[in-house]
Amino acid sequence: MITLYGPAQAPFTEKVRRALLFKGYVFELREPESPEDYKRWSPKTGMLPVLDLDGEHVPDSTEILYRIDRDRPDPPLLSSDPTVATQQRQLEEWADESFLFYYMKYQRTVAHEAQVVAEASGSEGRTGDGARSGPLRRFGAWLRAGGTWERPETGIVRELGLRLDDLTKFLGARAFFYAERLSMGDLGVYAMLNTMRNDAIPGSEQLVAQRPALLAFMRRVEEETGG
Repeated sequence: MITLYGPAQAPFTEKVRRALLFKGYVFELREPESPEDYKRWSPKTGMLPVLDLDGEHVPDSTEILYRIDRDRPDPPLLSSDPTVATQQRQLEEWADESFLFYYMKYQRTVAHEAQVVAEASGSEGRTGDGARSGPLRRFGAWLRAGGTWERPETGIVRELGLRLDDLTKFLGARAFFYAERLSMGDLGVYAMLNTMRNDAIPGSEQLVAQRPALLAFMRRVEEETGG
């Protein structure tokens, strides 16, 4: 019995799920229902996804892809050309880290703004030296936005758009990145794009929708992995 443990909406779970479908595995996806499930299914790190291969637990999405590619080499997740294979590995790593970077940056921004609102609410009605003037609050907001009046969330979405432009140019007219067949690099990029398409960062769904080449790439990945 093969079981994939992880939240379905997480990009790392989706990357593994697509890889299993591509390889032709029959498996069950089980999603956590409480924080205790994370610790129970992944006692060493408390992080998901984890793949249960007939009783053996394999953690970390990238390591899971390496493992199933070794156990079931056809169809391959990496090119037979060592140079291309290295590039595909690097692309998968970049996709994982870049989306996580922007997602965590967005989460920190939301938490910071909530704190600022709470502090501002607590200062209402205060007078004298303890009260922050309207101009001072506006100047503080300007500094936090990096010397512009752009909201931090808007800046994050703008940066994400630039990264998607880079991906579009890099893909060019090819069906997949670095090769004409699916690889683990493509699965990493697909998982990132799919999470954005679900609007994990507000505004990211529109970014993907505005780039037909990336939407076509996602459809090709879906065709290769069973829809």
